[in-house]
Amino acid sequence: MAETLTLGIDFGTSAVKAVALDAAGGVRALASAAYQTAKPAPDRAEQDPQDWWRALGEVSRTVMAALGSARIGAIGLSGQLNGIVLVDKAGAVLRPGLIWLDQRCAEETAELELRHADRLAQTASSPISPIAVLPKLRWLARHEPGTMRRTARVFQVKDYILWRLTGVAATEANEASATLLMDLGRRAWADDLVELAGLAPAQLPPIRPSDAVAGRVDDAAARATGLPAGVPVVPGSGDTGALAVGCGAYEAGVAAVTLGTAGHVVAAVPNRGPGAVDGLWRMAHVGADRELWLGLIPAGGLSIAWLRNLAAGFGGAATGFEALERLLAAAPAGAAGATFLPFLEGAGTPWNDPQRLAGLANLNVTHGAAELVRAVYEGVAFNIRACLDAFEAAGVGLSRIHLAEGGASSPAWCQIIADALDREVHVVAERDTSAVGAAILARAAIEAADLAAIVARSVRIERVHRPEPAHRAAMDAAWRRFCAHAGTTSA
Repeated sequence: MAETLTLGIDFGTSAVKAVALDAAGGVRALASAAYQTAKPAPDRAEQDPQDWWRALGEVSRTVMAALGSARIGAIGLSGQLNGIVLVDKAGAVLRPGLIWLDQRCAEETAELELRHADRLAQTASSPISPIAVLPKLRWLARHEPGTMRRTARVFQVKDYILWRLTGVAATEANEASATLLMDLGRRAWADDLVELAGLAPAQLPPIRPSDAVAGRVDDAAARATGLPAGVPVVPGSGDTGALAVGCGAYEAGVAAVTLGTAGHVVAAVPNRGPGAVDGLWRMAHVGADRELWLGLIPAGGLSIAWLRNLAAGFGGAATGFEALERLLAAAPAGAAGATFLPFLEGAGTPWNDPQRLAGLANLNVTHGAAELVRAVYEGVAFNIRACLDAFEAAGVGLSRIHLAEGGASSPAWCQIIADALDREVHVVAERDTSAVGAAILARAAIEAADLAAIVARSVRIERVHRPEPAHRAAMDAAWRRFCAHAGTTSA
């Protein structure tokens, strides 16, 4: 009898990734395909939903070819939060999707802060930010009213894919809670907040459990993507909930740090009463009995990509990660006093200030390429520490730190993070944690075991990095400099 696998598909900021898992969490096949982000202005970021669909067909055919006779028992979805897809009555997409990086709605965000801050704090329980769907929709209602009048449905990224695969409109609470349109306590759309967005609740997909079957791959979608017709599909989770599951941040005390384009710091917290928490986003977790708290570093891995592009501009040739690692090895802990603030896309947690931008500080003539590279890596690591400090200041006890995704591929960076945090960091074996989390949620839909047990057996630790005592004094001094320049009192 053919083995039954589950397939997790994650639509990230720059690519879709698909991972097929066996019942023990072993990766049996994986694939990825990239797509582009259009930047028509510095504060704008758009993607074409058809590019997501094309990329899905590419990765699904690659995975299915690799699996041979193995059977896909269910599919789980994950995706970048706070993307918007507007669809008309005929099912046509009306405009390119605004993704989370789009921050054109600064004026609308300020208006919400001025007029509706108390209501949002009591209902959505998260900071008001231009990242969120609510101010983006208010911008669209103001600047593109004709498009909004033609809109029959509003989807987020992976929910649009769910609809294309199954014909079923559905979302789940993790995704919905990030929009600022959901009542976190009730896990239901808040009618008055939906009205603030210029919508009616019927234009938004129903909120369903993350691990409950929403629909099945229909024949047209099977032909378009290469996925088997009839396979159950679960809503899965927004990428934060899925990465938390894929990193093991489902049990209390575990914080997961991921370094993709953005950096995320997440931890599971028992459900609490209404109200915002300074510097952190409160979201629904994939289990109904717990929340997911999020610290965001908008330019986590993006800071390293920026550094590589900068080096290529100076040198006239691409700079690989290996070259950066060699420079890291040549620089002292603390970067000889150089300090980098990783706010290339604005400052996330704990500042929540999109207008606060990146900077290099404390430079002198003795600093060279190695020190500047080290300063950039350390700057992101110190932003992680600032996020963890915000969790603990809010009363979240953290006993274990898991590290995953692209940045975890660099042992040198993992060691810098351990030194910056002055804590052990446990590196998760599988890097594509949101796709893994989506596959775990699909497993929960077809298996009798509870989700916590499936997560526990599926998340594997590859290695552990411990703080280097010889670096302690230099890193403590570097942390104090970072706090002074960033304007935080954590030091």
